[in-house]
Amino acid sequence: MHYIYRTLEKTKTTKMKTTATEYIYKSELKSELSRAEYQAKTIDEDFTLAFELSRMIETLEKDYFSKLETVNISFYIGSRSYYETAVKIGSKYFKCGKNMTRGRGYNSIEEIDKITDKMTESMISDSYYY
Repeated sequence: MHYIYRTLEKTKTTKMKTTATEYIYKSELKSELSRAEYQAKTIDEDFTLAFELSRMIETLEKDYFSKLETVNISFYIGSRSYYETAVKIGSKYFKCGKNMTRGRGYNSIEEIDKITDKMTESMISDSYYY
């Protein structure tokens, strides 16, 4: 019995292993469910379906997305620097279900320990000029 408890305890703290293809598929599924929920609420006014869809989204979030490894990163888009949290799968970083690559405008992606208040303030002050 003690062995089973220790095994369960270990699985609670470890992050889930996944592939980039599976992550992209689940992100697209979550997006489609969100769109269908919005349509059920606003256009169709079918609140029973909207509730069921919202429960599906919550389950997907709880069972999959909350268990993924996230890291704090710094990167540049053009000359502006950003600091955000992203999902890391292998050596790739993902934001909003999309791979963060140079082709999408993300340059010099580096992992950082934490996002400080000074970093957040620099992003806010930089956004004032644009």
